[in-house]
Amino acid sequence: MSQPQLGGAERDLYRDTWVRYLGYANEVGEAFRSLVPAAVVWLSYGVASSYVLADAIDKGKKAGEGFLPLPQLD
Repeated sequence: MSQPQLGGAERDLYRDTWVRYLGYANEVGEAFRSLVPAAVVWLSYGVASSYVLADAIDKGKKAGEGFLPLPQLD
């Protein structure tokens, strides 16, 4: 599935675990659109969108950890 971690690298929850498949929930919803109520399809989009938002927030926080805070202006 994914490459083994090298040198103690941190495991990415959104890429290296089953959580990754939540990003494909809308595809499942669309595949069953003719068999399930419309609310289920909309719910599948909500699940996929939540995954994308959570992953983006996580990556943004991790990217910002390496920067020094801006100096305060008086």
